[in-house]
Amino acid sequence: MILRNSDDIIFKVDETSDLPIWAQLRNRIAYLIRTGFFAAGEQLPSVRSLAADAKINYNTVTKAYRDLELSGLIVSVRGRGMFVQKGAANENAEVEAADALLESCIRQYKAQGMTYREIRERANEIIGELERRVREAEEERQSYGTQE
Repeated sequence: MILRNSDDIIFKVDETSDLPIWAQLRNRIAYLIRTGFFAAGEQLPSVRSLAADAKINYNTVTKAYRDLELSGLIVSVRGRGMFVQKGAANENAEVEAADALLESCIRQYKAQGMTYREIRERANEIIGELERRVREAEEERQSYGTQE
């Protein structure tokens, strides 16, 4: 898990996800850039510090950063690190695509006769279940080192 300050968690591995860790990291940083959490021109954590803080492999971070650079969201400055590309926060294609999927799901629920309130409750149930799975996976992962 990466902390920007004592309250903001930037990245935490989702053990239940089918996505590789590098893709999870890439998606999270891309989201944070696009929403303005990381401002244009702001320096990102170094590969080594990010890997150490998130307890993930150095090469995993390198792969995520490389993909973000190829996507035009970040830029590498030799000897100085990785920085958010100017204008990157304005590119919302991936978020808009996810929003379109969500809207499609909502329309499907509506077509089944559900009200918006029922859809919201269903979405909250699904989110709660996903959070529960992540907590269980984290607890299981932590228990590996404590068994004798």
